[in-house]
Amino acid sequence: MKTKNQKSANEVEILTGRLRELSYLSSAISVLHWDQEVYMPKKGADARASSISLLAGLVHTQFLNIDHDGLLSSLGKKLSAKKLQPHDAAIVRETVRSFEKASKLPETFVKEMAELTSKAQHVWVEARTKNNFALFAPYLEKIVAKKREEATLLGYEVSPYDALLDTYEPGMTSAEIERIFTDLKEFLIPFITQIRKSSIGARPRTNTTSAQFPLEKQIAFNTEIAKAIGYDLDAGRIDVSAHPFTTDFHPHDVRITTRYNLKDPLESIFPTLHETGHALYAQGLPHEHFGTPLAEAVSLGIHESQSRLWENLVGRSLPFWKHWYPRLQKTFPKAFTSPLGAFYRSLCRVKATPIRVEADEVTYNLHIIIRFELEKALIEGAIEARDLPRLWNERYREYLGITPKDDAEGVLQDVHWSSGYIGYFPTYTLGNLYSAQLWNTVRKEIPDLDKRIAKGDLKTLREWLRVCIHRHGKYHSADDLILNITGEKLNPEHFSRYIREKYSKS
Repeated sequence: MKTKNQKSANEVEILTGRLRELSYLSSAISVLHWDQEVYMPKKGADARASSISLLAGLVHTQFLNIDHDGLLSSLGKKLSAKKLQPHDAAIVRETVRSFEKASKLPETFVKEMAELTSKAQHVWVEARTKNNFALFAPYLEKIVAKKREEATLLGYEVSPYDALLDTYEPGMTSAEIERIFTDLKEFLIPFITQIRKSSIGARPRTNTTSAQFPLEKQIAFNTEIAKAIGYDLDAGRIDVSAHPFTTDFHPHDVRITTRYNLKDPLESIFPTLHETGHALYAQGLPHEHFGTPLAEAVSLGIHESQSRLWENLVGRSLPFWKHWYPRLQKTFPKAFTSPLGAFYRSLCRVKATPIRVEADEVTYNLHIIIRFELEKALIEGAIEARDLPRLWNERYREYLGITPKDDAEGVLQDVHWSSGYIGYFPTYTLGNLYSAQLWNTVRKEIPDLDKRIAKGDLKTLREWLRVCIHRHGKYHSADDLILNITGEKLNPEHFSRYIREKYSKS
């Protein structure tokens, strides 16, 4: 006769089987999105939107059917009564959370949103290419209306933006984001003004040559770095897209894209480091739990902490380039002729740019703060989509002292709004803050980390991240995970101190 624990475990196994089937179906949608960005011909946009819409509706319906026999409800009661083993409890807790959210969204809404954003993404590409916000504006207006509707359906206590933010950073509120961002803004704006008056703000880029950098050599160099960090190319691939991204279908199939500039290889190296950081997290999730929350990232803020750590804390450090700069010089011998010190100082150059993905470590978060303020105002109805170009430029003048030359360089530069990812942007800055806090801890736990990195050993750090973060999936909340690793919850002062110490030296 089975014990109560054995019965519960068996029920969790049945639930896991259902979740895994859904994940395989969701992976088909992810493949379509990936192909849309990488290989799909231009005329395929409408048909692809219909395919994605149909599959999104099917996945939504199948997920809601997961409780057709009361299985999830039964497990939910056992969870409340604390009658589940810890890992089983985590699976049920997160599944119940997702189920409750999904049950509030009608299938028609899900399908309409999927089709709208798929079409909007294609139009956004055209609008950006033609520098014509008016082409994209009608689609953005529809997306904003749908996201307002989504917030209403999901429910919220204070701001409709909270309902959308919770999708990406569970438990976080816009009030808490505003508190963090206000403090950060009050530190960054005067600090950037101080830097402008110093030699840091006047440093030139070292690769000012007019030489061309062959694409095949850039690809080979980026691939070498990704492999050195630990990216498994037997479980992934690197492709080209207009906007770099990472897609994970399974821990054994995690793909990244980057973009290339034939006049500057650094414009592909840092995005490659960034996306490889995401990919390492996805590949490090326990594949034996695929389909369950134990094989999903805990939050996008934590996900971004991995990409920002590799891109900035490692990739913009002197130890990293002690090993990789000679290889860069060997790959492009006529371009990088300056000494390592001069090259590194050029990487620490701080200069405001209108383009977020080209921003340095110091100014980057102001780009995110601007986007957060605007999209929150959009969802709350304080502004409308047609107001964005004007307000965007005003904020850039106020916060960064620059004005985008046109909408392609300004309000049209990011793909997120066309994809319906409203509430996503704050996770970039949260990722920066988490990464600095993690960096502070790992340097204490691995005292010779700088020496290891300077010798080309990047896998020691990768393994530390895998043990501390990747392997846990959603077993912990983001708050608890950071607390367990660093001994404190999110503390933005670690980032501020890192920036002060690195960029106060001229």
